[in-house]
Amino acid sequence: MTYNFGKLFAGFAAVIALMSSAAMAAPITDVKEYNNNSATEYFVDSDGNKYNQPFYRNQNQDWEWIHNPLAGLFSNIKLSISAFDVDFAQGELDAISVFDGTSWLSLGYLAGASDIWAFTDFDLTGFSWAQSQVNAGLKVRMNIDQNNAGWLVTLGKSTLTVNGGDLACVPTPGVPCTSIDVSEPGAFALFGLAFAGLMLRRRKANKA
Repeated sequence: MTYNFGKLFAGFAAVIALMSSAAMAAPITDVKEYNNNSATEYFVDSDGNKYNQPFYRNQNQDWEWIHNPLAGLFSNIKLSISAFDVDFAQGELDAISVFDGTSWLSLGYLAGASDIWAFTDFDLTGFSWAQSQVNAGLKVRMNIDQNNAGWLVTLGKSTLTVNGGDLACVPTPGVPCTSIDVSEPGAFALFGLAFAGLMLRRRKANKA
């Protein structure tokens, strides 16, 4: 049995290059919450303060925040925002926008129900600007009670997840996110190299 080693090696080289590029963009979850609030951010510190000012906010108290810059190339990007008491089905419209490098782009509205904590997920993967803005530090803005109908809302945390993320988070504030196991792309690259070496040894044995 003979092998076209040139084609075989080229194929594995492509796989290894792909794995190496993936290794440059490990799964990351960046969390914005009370523990790293800035002076103009109002993520609540605990569930017990969810109805208290300045955290429980209305249409005159809109605000924004910026996620940490995340380096690398990403196969998927997800923004998740934990909010309390979002009566979306009853007409509460808390609009979320992100900065796309030129202007603010609306992603939609927070979902949820009366008196519960819930995440609303926004998939940014398909946007051409998402990669560069996540690299620079994604800017997020909330327009509370867009229709000025008297609704209030409290935010617990905002998570920016790339390549599947490395943390598992619950929407309730004050509950730390937990680490999750993530695959190591470098291990796959080493496996590819080892397999290519095995094919080379078998080729030499067949020629002997």
